[in-house]
Amino acid sequence: MKRKIYLAFCFVFGIMFIVSAVGVGVTLNRYRQSTKTYDDLQYHYIMQNEPEQATNSEAEQNIPISVDFPSLMQENSDIIGWLYCENTPINYPVVQSNDNDYYLRRDLHGNYLYSGTLFADFRCPAVGTGQNFIIYGHFMKNAMMFGTLEKYKDQSYYDEHPVLYYLTPDKNYMIELFASFVTDADSDIYSPEFGDTDKFEAVLQNIKDNSTFVSDVSVTGDDHIVMLSTCSHDFNNARYVVFGKLTCLSDPN
Repeated sequence: MKRKIYLAFCFVFGIMFIVSAVGVGVTLNRYRQSTKTYDDLQYHYIMQNEPEQATNSEAEQNIPISVDFPSLMQENSDIIGWLYCENTPINYPVVQSNDNDYYLRRDLHGNYLYSGTLFADFRCPAVGTGQNFIIYGHFMKNAMMFGTLEKYKDQSYYDEHPVLYYLTPDKNYMIELFASFVTDADSDIYSPEFGDTDKFEAVLQNIKDNSTFVSDVSVTGDDHIVMLSTCSHDFNNARYVVFGKLTCLSDPN
């Protein structure tokens, strides 16, 4: 009887081990596929720019990369920009469709991709024209997509990475980060517009008051901001959001 019980336990644990191993294998394959997809895009469409001599004009700051948008947009007409943060994994195209679901688990060709694609909220007008331009991305355990955003909970990480770049076919922008925090997925902060200048300034002040890091970036109700959003495990339905002030740097044409 003891032998039968022992064999039964061995059988059950053996099945559990096999199921677990298969699950790990599937997950690793998904991550490999996502990594390869974006490595290929970066290889074909991104060029590192040579550092230029510093100037006194913020609008003339050197942009670290260039994007071959004419060729890239042949991949998918939903592509509207490219988001880049130096010395981090953030180096990805941004799309926008008719909803906030399509690209959650799809690549630029509409095929299944575990990491999905960075996408702008379908309600947002073109970047730099509305008050709040919202970009969503998955929190990936291998730091892909927006897997590094929660590092902005630490002041030291912000100090090392205070700026992102958002490039489009028409204009290039710098995003000066000024706040970040954990919020609920149903928060009112997920709005492209907040009202008149006074109302927007009140929202901006509340954002800065709740930030996980301290920034000296000045932002007013006349500015345009970008909000980066990803999942958080702080509580059920939590999101981690990072905010930046948008500044137009140049016309790439």
